[in-house]
Amino acid sequence: MLYTKDEFFLPRMLALATPILLQNLLSSSLNFIDVFMIGRLGEVSVAAVGSANQFFFIYLMLVFGLASGSAIFTAQYWGRKDIVNIRAIMGIGLTLTMGISFLFTSGTLVFPELIISLFSNDSAVVKLGGDYLRIISLSFLVMSLSISFSVVLRSTENVLYPMAASITGILLNTGLNYLLIFGHFGFPRLGVVGAAYATLISRCVEMIIVVSLTYLRQLPAAADLTDLFRFTSVQVKRYLGKAMPVVLQSVGWAGGYSVYTMIYGHISTESLAAFSIAGSVERICLIFFTGVGSACSIMVGNRIGAGEEERARDYAANFLFIGILISIVISITLFLLRHIIVGIYNLSDLSQVYMLGILMVMSAIMWAKACNIIFHMGIFKAGGDTLFSMFVDVGGVWLIGVPIALVAGFYFKLPVHLIVACLTIEELVKVSVGFKRFLSGHWLNNLVD
Repeated sequence: MLYTKDEFFLPRMLALATPILLQNLLSSSLNFIDVFMIGRLGEVSVAAVGSANQFFFIYLMLVFGLASGSAIFTAQYWGRKDIVNIRAIMGIGLTLTMGISFLFTSGTLVFPELIISLFSNDSAVVKLGGDYLRIISLSFLVMSLSISFSVVLRSTENVLYPMAASITGILLNTGLNYLLIFGHFGFPRLGVVGAAYATLISRCVEMIIVVSLTYLRQLPAAADLTDLFRFTSVQVKRYLGKAMPVVLQSVGWAGGYSVYTMIYGHISTESLAAFSIAGSVERICLIFFTGVGSACSIMVGNRIGAGEEERARDYAANFLFIGILISIVISITLFLLRHIIVGIYNLSDLSQVYMLGILMVMSAIMWAKACNIIFHMGIFKAGGDTLFSMFVDVGGVWLIGVPIALVAGFYFKLPVHLIVACLTIEELVKVSVGFKRFLSGHWLNNLVD
């Protein structure tokens, strides 16, 4: 039963969540296909791309964290239809994301193999991963533009345009992967390097589409340079005050997740391959909750900005309830299909055993991950409670998850699927803390009043 009697809740939620969900679903599904294509080249190739993508994941979380300030403030400003301040806030986000992307691109071009060596001690994995990472680093600046524009468009309820750009880029990426990895239709057979070029080209196309549509349609994000640099020192201070906890949260969590990958990579290439592929499966499952969480952040943030706090609380409870229901369905489906999923990959018997075990653990803990995503990506973000989210996410990974993984992997020498099982303790602690915070109501803050 839903907690609000607002007849507009479900239609508006579906209007916001569905395009985001479809976009993320297609993205994760095609990522699944990409991993499958690379998987046909063998476990070394899977481990190499998986290692490179872990570093890219850290970069992505950093840029999303910096851009999140735009999302937090824009959602509340949009509740008041304040376009001037929306564009000023967007200018702060663009300045920060472009700056950090330049630094990451420079460092990655110079030290790609050193970065990959952090994740694996297999020389073949390091060489392949370095080649892949060097090429995709050229897309970092392009992605900072796409992300900055997309978060503002979504926060102003223009979700179809980022979706169209992303879907085009995803389809192009998959098509180019097919041509360049295997050399079909006269194209060169480039293997892992071909996958990197496909990624670079598709991200450039995606950026061109999202920026072009913004200005052709004269959307709220269609700011000129004067609009973008109209922000004040007070706005910058407030932006950083809310964005920096999200940055630390995103990077801290991504860094901890990368430590897990390092541990598995140093245990064996089979462990790293099984974890990398299982991770692509999990991302497909979690996109339902990221879609719900994104809609939650927008709708709850709009109500807070409009001064309707009680309605915001009701909306938040609705989103949490819907997320739990969806998680039950996904958990059952993943458990029933686990053997079919493992069977489509060209893996050794040992890697298959590892992956089956990981998928079983994922199906069991799905409900907790769903709640945590909706809490931190939706409810607490909408209310500007970013500092609390940072402490919970980063503390959970580094004070609970990483010590458990290190002890289980290197002291008890457990196989990878049992290490993943031990790590469910982290999710359970985080969800219990999240529920306590939600019920207290301390997460709700009006930032634009």
